[in-house]
Amino acid sequence: MPEKPIPEVKRSAAAIDNDPIVTKSLAPHYVVATVLLMATLFWALWDESFGQRPWKTFQQEWKVRYTTFLTTARFKSTDSQKEVESDPKYQALKEAYDRSNQIAGPRAREINEKLRDLSARILAVQNVFTDRRAYVNALTYAIETSASSKQSTQAALEKYKQEPAAVRYSDGSTKEYDYQQLEKVYEELKNERTKLSAELGEVIKPVNQQKATLDAYLSDHMVELTPSQVAGLQNKTEAWQAKIVQINVAEANIVDRCESCHLGIREPVKLTAAAMAPAGKKPDEYARAFTSHPESELLQTHDPDKFGCSPCHQGNGRATTSVEKAHGTYEHWLWPLFPKENIEAGCQTCHAADMKLVSGYLEWRVINEGKDLFRQRGCVGCHRYEGYDKEPEDLLSIAQEIKLLDQQKKNNLKQAAYLMKQADAAESNQEANRLNDEAVALKVANSKLDLRIVQLDRSSKSLLQDMKKVANTRWATPCGAKSSLTLAAVLAVIRSAMASRCKAHSLRPTLLAKERRPTTIIWCAGSTTLANARVLIVCMRRRISVLKITRRRGCRSFSTWSIANARTTVTSCKCRI
Repeated sequence: MPEKPIPEVKRSAAAIDNDPIVTKSLAPHYVVATVLLMATLFWALWDESFGQRPWKTFQQEWKVRYTTFLTTARFKSTDSQKEVESDPKYQALKEAYDRSNQIAGPRAREINEKLRDLSARILAVQNVFTDRRAYVNALTYAIETSASSKQSTQAALEKYKQEPAAVRYSDGSTKEYDYQQLEKVYEELKNERTKLSAELGEVIKPVNQQKATLDAYLSDHMVELTPSQVAGLQNKTEAWQAKIVQINVAEANIVDRCESCHLGIREPVKLTAAAMAPAGKKPDEYARAFTSHPESELLQTHDPDKFGCSPCHQGNGRATTSVEKAHGTYEHWLWPLFPKENIEAGCQTCHAADMKLVSGYLEWRVINEGKDLFRQRGCVGCHRYEGYDKEPEDLLSIAQEIKLLDQQKKNNLKQAAYLMKQADAAESNQEANRLNDEAVALKVANSKLDLRIVQLDRSSKSLLQDMKKVANTRWATPCGAKSSLTLAAVLAVIRSAMASRCKAHSLRPTLLAKERRPTTIIWCAGSTTLANARVLIVCMRRRISVLKITRRRGCRSFSTWSIANARTTVTSCKCRI
């Protein structure tokens, strides 16, 4: 079918004059679009390199500031080293080192010359021997694996071993050896080198010992790092390339990149915000980020490579795009970085069961006072958690295990009775004896189960004694709070609490109440530690005056609380009545 011609459209002159493509310029539009496109491109490149990677800026600042700090520290270290080197003890050690070096020097140089010559001879022999040994091993493998022509291959192998091989030594001499001789010479040269190396070690051993003693004295008496150590830090800092510094603890699924910005945490020098600030300026954001860990002793027992950072400090250890996200202070992260005043809260993650935290000479006051307050106010009565009061969970576990053991005993008895019945109907004495033996074994197993049940029962009794009991919260009020309780009501509460306590542990309460005399209530806890003793503090209309922990004859330890207005003393005692 032939194509139809496209009809021509005739346009008037007025229409042509009004055509925007012909009459108007689009150059301004293209210019604006080009500018926007280039601005977007440059912004994307900047955001990719720096906007989403602020740690690069931190590391650039770190490199400049730490280098400046180390330059100053090196001058101080040099002066400190000169002071130590002027000490008479150091001079004596230096003289001993020089003397031992002079004694061992000639022989050490002689052995080193021999070792250099031997190494050259071994290399010359090795170049020839390794090629010939490879060919011999190939023929040997062909003999072992080939099904035919073994004799011809064996003959070729023997002929090859007899052929001489020329070895050219470093002094220009040349010697010829067959395969056996070449192997023997190679082994002899290596053995000789081993003997000379051992002799060299014995010769320079006194020198090394004196050098180690000298360096140890210098390190022990240097307040700061030695100049060589500072120089090593300078070289490391100058060679630093921007990169993500990551801690990966695979066992705990922890990935922390905190040290990508906090680069000074584990440095061997003490870095403060003032020291890392620019000269003549106050500490800024970078200076505060480059400081050392405030308690470097903790890093010795809590190695960040094993524990990470976020388990103690919280925050989002994986985030690197902004300080806000890395510290977890945004709405989508549930565990923000602990503030400075609550930094010890991170210890509770692992040390929940520890009543007192001490690290060397450091005592963590805030968390220790919090734990003590939690215990003294009886918060565990409502706010329970396993780390502090795990006795109920252990008791439940023991009860379940005892139940399973009892059921196993019943099954064993049933199976033993069935086996005895089968033995009575056995066709042969041998079969009957076998069945009887199995039944007896089940009864012996029950005896072992009985012993295990007794052990668990004793453990449960011990756990019952260690359980922390807290008074009924309907009667207890915070210290200093107003209460309309009378002395009789207080005594009734204490008497009821003591009765329930003693009922649970078969202990006898004693209540000595006499008119016109202070009333003393003695309550035996029956536990082994003061931390497990039950504490009962009841507030009257006025505050309770808490006395210090005292000691009474015949009792390991006890605590006394005095209700001043009621002239009543509540004593928590550790001995049985």
